[in-house]
This record gives sequence, structure tokens and C-alpha cells, in this order.
Amino acid sequence: MQPGGRDATVAVARCDGYAPDEVDAAVRRAIDLVGGMERFVAPGAKVLLKPNLLQGQAPERCVTTHPAVVAAVARLLAERGCRVVIADSPGAGIVYNEPNLRRAYSRSGFAAVAEETGAVLNYDTGFRVIPFPEGEMVKQFPIIAPALEADAIVVVSKAKTHMWTRMTGAAKNLFGLVPGLEKPVFHYRFRDEYAFGSMLVDLNECMKPRLQIVDAVIGMEGDGPQAGSPRTIGAILAGSDYAAVDTVLARLIGMDPLEIGTTRSAAARGLVDPSAVRTVGDDPGEFVVPDFRKPSTYAGGRVGTWRRVVLAVVQRFGRTYAPRPGVIAPACIGCGKCERICPVHAITVTEGRATVDLSRCIRCYCCHEICTEHAIALSRGFTGRLLARLLG
Repeated sequence: MQPGGRDATVAVARCDGYAPDEVDAAVRRAIDLVGGMERFVAPGAKVLLKPNLLQGQAPERCVTTHPAVVAAVARLLAERGCRVVIADSPGAGIVYNEPNLRRAYSRSGFAAVAEETGAVLNYDTGFRVIPFPEGEMVKQFPIIAPALEADAIVVVSKAKTHMWTRMTGAAKNLFGLVPGLEKPVFHYRFRDEYAFGSMLVDLNECMKPRLQIVDAVIGMEGDGPQAGSPRTIGAILAGSDYAAVDTVLARLIGMDPLEIGTTRSAAARGLVDPSAVRTVGDDPGEFVVPDFRKPSTYAGGRVGTWRRVVLAVVQRFGRTYAPRPGVIAPACIGCGKCERICPVHAITVTEGRATVDLSRCIRCYCCHEICTEHAIALSRGFTGRLLARLLG
């Protein structure tokens, strides 16, 4: 057990590919190792199944939770007689409406999952602001309707790197409960990655998902959560606690768990002790990918004293060090997603092409995350390149 009586147990189950039978067996085994589905949901409960939908991309791109994993969890819930609703608000900058949801569900393969398993796809785009007076960073959250109507939330996330939060897994996936165009507000309010992570801890503590499953069969390395590359990890993770699950996931991809803003915040609050997290099932050491490619914004893991000094300078003068977004003109189609997502209105689209006002840019990389055309490039100035070499 970990602080506060929270369960620090995380199941690790080998899964070498996305063949349905193999995924079904691995998901069932992982969940059984942490107590079985009966521990987490009551028979007949209405369950929100929360995948990583982002904007909806083909499964082989590894942007979204693989539909085979979503289907495996849906089938286990159906065995309990649960009413399963698949829901997410696609990435910030996407208008949260029915046409966009239909498109995302279709592209990601979730529409086929619903047809196969009997799960229901959510098209209710309503949301309500709910109070959370216990929050350290946020005292209220706008939350999509299906999450508020569910008896239980089961999170099925995707193992990926992330340009802003370094890693997206269990905790970060819950940000999809905030409706699309409300997300930039949070990016504007919490411009430091650790403040943003602390906000996500508040969100998870507010909504209290019952069960976490991570699709770490093939993750995304590099400039995730959308522009990275697929990389095999070979495992399914399961557990009840988001911070414990993310602790194990971070180690699998060669990161210190306390580098991740959500885990660091949870540890500071006494919600997790990374050293107390235990695994059951397969040896996680079999799945560690030490050369998992980090995002280009990554400043390195464990550091010596002199590098800590440099990092302190970097954090103080982050705009100098942080890569700057720029538009690749031939690739830009003028869709306006980046303009809509920018929390500080630093992007404008004129005559079918986006431009970035770097004097206003806060380096949240929402524009890079949302661009399906890969038309946003990231680069550092001379001083930033020098600091990057010192930290490399």
C-alpha cells in the first residue's frame, strides 16, 4: 500500500501485438491480477470508458488507444452486465460537436468497437461546471456530461511521450473530460508543466476513476502526443491508482517518475510514494525501453549538481530555452485548428496560412499537438541551442 491507504499495485501483462485474442487475454489477466473487474464496478453499472481519442487517427499511427484494447475492456464490462459508454472530448482546438465526434470515432476504430461490443458512443456535447473545493490548484472543473452521468469511470490510456507534460498516460488522459475549447483556458492558467500537472492531479482527485488500463503494446516516442513515432513496448498495465500506474509507465520508457508533473505533484501531496509502488504479473524489467526517444523539449532525467544549476536557469528563463513553434508554409492548409487552440491568441490564419506571434507565445505546444498536417515545426534560437547542448 502507499500513502493514505491507496493501492500502489500495478499489473504488468505481456502483449506482443494487437490480435484480438491476445489483447483480450492480456487485458483480462492484468485486471484479474489487481482484483478482477468485480472489484471496480458493480453489476449493471453505467460505466464511462474513457480512451485517448485526441482527434481520432488510424490505429496504426499510435495516436489513440488501440481499438482492440478498448474492445477488450468493453467486453469485460459487458460480462458484468454494465452499460458501457465510450466518451472523450477530442483534443483542444477541436470543436466539441457531433460531426467531429463521429469523425473521430470512425477514424480511431471506436465506432467498430461499439458495433462489435454493444457499447454506446457518446454524442451528448453538454457539460457542467462542478465544484471541487478540495482542489489545490482548481476549485471547479467543466466536465462533459457522460462523465457526470456515469456510475464509474474506467480509463484506457495510450503510452506516449508528450511535448508539454513529457509523458501522457493515466493521469493526463483524464484531461479529455474537459470539453474541447475549454482546454486552452487551463493551458493559459497553468503555463508551467508542474503547475499543469498539479491541476491534472486535482482533476483526477475530483473525478476519481475506478480503474486504469494502459495500452503500452506499441507506444509513441519522440514528439508526442501526435507527431511522434510508434515504438514497441509490449505490455498492458492495470491498476486502481493513476499515479502508481504512471510511475510504472514512466520507468518503462526510461523516465524518472518524479520528472512527470502529475506524479511529482501527487508525491508532494502524499498521494503516492514511487518507491512503494509494486508490480504483479510479468517482470516490468522485461519491457523497459531505455532508449525510448524523448520529446525534443525534454531536458534530461537525473542530473548532477552543475546541470541542476543550468536547469534552474532554464526554468527561470524558459522562453529562451524552450523550442519555438513556427509554421512550415508548404504544409499548412489553413484549417484554423492552431488558431482556435492557442490559449493566448498568438496564432492567426490569413489567406489560408497560419502565422505565430512569438512575442505572445507561451510555449505550451498546443498548436504542435493539434496539427494533423505536421505543419508546426519546433526550433531553438542560438542561446536555447547552447543550453540544450550543455544539458545533453
